[in-house]
Amino acid sequence: MKAFESHKLYQSKDFPLVSICIPTYNSAGFLRKCLDSIVSQTYPNKEIIVSDNASTDETEKIAKEYVEEYKIKYYRNKKNIGGEANFTRCIELAQGEYIAVFHSDDIYKPEMVEKQVQAFQNNPSIGAVFTMANRINNFGKIIGVDKIPLELRNNGIYHFPEIFFSIMRNDNFLLCPSAMVKCKIYKELVPFNEDKFQTSADLDMWLRILIKHPIAILDEKLMNRRFNDTQGSYATTYLRTEQLDFFKVMDYYLSDKSIATEVPTHRTLSKYEFLKYRDKVRRAINYLIKKQPQEAKKLLEKSFSANIFFEAITNFKKPKYFIWWCIGIIISGLVHLGLGQYLERSLHWLLYTLKRKFI
Repeated sequence: MKAFESHKLYQSKDFPLVSICIPTYNSAGFLRKCLDSIVSQTYPNKEIIVSDNASTDETEKIAKEYVEEYKIKYYRNKKNIGGEANFTRCIELAQGEYIAVFHSDDIYKPEMVEKQVQAFQNNPSIGAVFTMANRINNFGKIIGVDKIPLELRNNGIYHFPEIFFSIMRNDNFLLCPSAMVKCKIYKELVPFNEDKFQTSADLDMWLRILIKHPIAILDEKLMNRRFNDTQGSYATTYLRTEQLDFFKVMDYYLSDKSIATEVPTHRTLSKYEFLKYRDKVRRAINYLIKKQPQEAKKLLEKSFSANIFFEAITNFKKPKYFIWWCIGIIISGLVHLGLGQYLERSLHWLLYTLKRKFI
């Protein structure tokens, strides 16, 4: 595939305008690397929009340097309107045929936008394009990878049932900071349902798109997705004792009988039950760190079902199932022995390791 930048004439038919939106808040530490990766995209016909959610650090100063040099568009909210509302504002500001809402602490490979636009042109019926990613830490070191579930590989184009049921088995693999969506679809579906689904409002958006349109997932790691302790989603998750918002979305769709009756196998439900078990273990660790052992004990009671044990011992290709089961047993044992609250430092280390390796 020829790089689009080799062409001198940017005809709208061949090079539709892409709006690359960056909602941001206090991201001065990583914003330069993010913007450098976006202005260096090989795709030529793009507008770059930064929507600053009332940052109090040097985010504005850095963004305005790129306004002067690269003609990006910078907007600043008078007050912090919340993450999902800032996402919606980005989409409202966008004028392109396609909209990508990228994250201000991630790094995007130069050919990412080009390959996503090519996917739209090759498959006019799709509503969105996602990619896979490397996971990096604060220092840019790769600490993991995101992968398409094995049962979906080599397909390329996907519809609602196969994606939804695969998410039930594997957790959410539709990476929000990789999404590029047709503008007309985004503008029909916004706002994000933040009031109902909080931090998983993006997953609800992807499922609403899938109900009407197929999507493409490029099985390439076209970005580096950062996990850092100043990131909004990380801060929300760390020491969380409430159930993941992910389950609000999934249970909402499963409450629709037309979807629930199509669940392909009992094993799919069993794997979904294991995801809930894993979440309980994470929350129990957080309760212990907060020195609330009775809450941890209450949470883990009746958590060790036959389905959970079966998933733990039969997924030989995914040892993380067995690891999570063992951790749950150990944590439960510590709680019943009254030792959990004395292991705060070890539990912090365990939580950090789990988030890096088995997020």
